[in-house]
Amino acid sequence: MASAAAEILRRQLREKFPQAHGLRTGPELPDAGRKPFEMEAFPAGAISEVVPAGPVAGISLMIAGLMGAPEEFCPQPELVLVDGADGFDPDSHEDAACSKLLWVRCRSALEMVKAADLLVHDGNLPFILLDATGLDRRDLAGIPSSAWLRMKQAAGRNGSRVVIMAPYPLVPCARLRLTLSADLSLHHFDVPRSDLLDRLGMVSESLRRAT
Repeated sequence: MASAAAEILRRQLREKFPQAHGLRTGPELPDAGRKPFEMEAFPAGAISEVVPAGPVAGISLMIAGLMGAPEEFCPQPELVLVDGADGFDPDSHEDAACSKLLWVRCRSALEMVKAADLLVHDGNLPFILLDATGLDRRDLAGIPSSAWLRMKQAAGRNGSRVVIMAPYPLVPCARLRLTLSADLSLHHFDVPRSDLLDRLGMVSESLRRAT
């Protein structure tokens, strides 16, 4: 039954996302001048990791930045959010922005990894974002390294950008790690989101040994 359900989901994904990716010889390096809420900031065909520098480091802002502020509805989603702790709030975003997003709701690290593995292996989704920041550390520690390696190999074959947002360095085979920071306080509560995005900063670390 599980394999049949997986095949049905793959078929639905192929219908929604007909733009299959060609094979790549290796991950593309990102442009150092990119912002962390631009998809091109992350190498294609590889896993990247985003770790907050502190408790108020702008992870939710990064998701909002990736969704953008389109004036019209998107005919099909452009990115997938695999929400590990089911913490995403669509009501805090405009409907047009939400139309860019395929939201996969999970309640555990295992559910998150299984869903992401299926999506990455499908090969028709160019940008897959995993949010593990709301999950318990013990739950995350139970993810085997082989699960990340399998995901990395699939991304390398089909050119997907896979980004994991985690509360601490989690993925041993990540190609790139970004430390995200945002100088925010209660004074910024009423500041427009577009202005807050300008306060996002990042420090990148290319993990060449983890390929």
